[in-house]
Amino acid sequence: MRRVLVTHVDSIVGRRLVKALYHDPDVALVLGVDTGPSPSFLEPYRHKCVYQRLDLAKARHIMSFFQSERFARARLDSLIHLPFVQERPGERVPGNVHVLVSETRRLLQHCKREKRIQRFIYLSTAFVYRPEPGNVNIVNEEQFLDFEGEGDHEIRAWIDTDLLCQAELHDTHLQTTILRTATVVTESGEFLLSPPLERGEPPLGFDPMISAIADRDVARSLVLALHADEPGIYNVAGRDVFPCSLLLGARGRSGALYLPALVRDTLARIAQTVAVLRSGNGDFARYGMVLDTRHAAEVLGFEPHYRIELRRAGSGRRIETIRCR
Repeated sequence: MRRVLVTHVDSIVGRRLVKALYHDPDVALVLGVDTGPSPSFLEPYRHKCVYQRLDLAKARHIMSFFQSERFARARLDSLIHLPFVQERPGERVPGNVHVLVSETRRLLQHCKREKRIQRFIYLSTAFVYRPEPGNVNIVNEEQFLDFEGEGDHEIRAWIDTDLLCQAELHDTHLQTTILRTATVVTESGEFLLSPPLERGEPPLGFDPMISAIADRDVARSLVLALHADEPGIYNVAGRDVFPCSLLLGARGRSGALYLPALVRDTLARIAQTVAVLRSGNGDFARYGMVLDTRHAAEVLGFEPHYRIELRRAGSGRRIETIRCR
């Protein structure tokens, strides 16, 4: 019976995960932490799920929690770390380190000291991979990360955090698992962990393909990783792959602008010169990202239960997550 600590529990994926863990008979306790007051969505799950207000950006808060009587009573043996950090101005630690990086480093340090905690699962993103020129990037877990990219501080933080967790993969005590997820689509049609879509910047003359996954399936993959006996790195995605323009259009944003090759190439060179494509998602907006998920299917037993559909809504489209029959 697992006793699980979940970080950033009041995020969209956090709520899905709590519900999945609540209905899992092999989970005895869920202790969720986040920066705000106790979220109302936890009310129906109170007899199995508890909440602790905790600011993971502050080292003293984390240390105090791990030394507290409540932590000792909880007898936690697993930690699922979600990356949904909302960084606020002035919160960055000395050395200009992103909050996600610093809090992950501290959590790993405390988990290694606490011999009771045996499993650490981190939800990463496919956008840590280095995109390669081409119409479709079908990448597996062996693909290089984007170490030399010109990405913004958020993408660099995802990469740095992923590397911190990779460093623990061979730890003999702490079993570490990294799930690199495709673009997450929520029930309300929002996109998570997807720079090309979150920022809504249409590609300039390109329309790359990207994988997508429903938020419920992300929660399922985390539960499967929690119970799996083989740590490692796993790509997770749904069955659906879309042109970027369709997903942008479903959010009411402009899609791809189709241009003649000569015009497109000329404008792309101009854009590069003035650093338009250096906003952190230029390469992804041109080359896309499609995940090879066979490793997760073979080892974790992960198969998506939801599909992503684009349905007509008036003159436009809306995006929905539909359970597979």
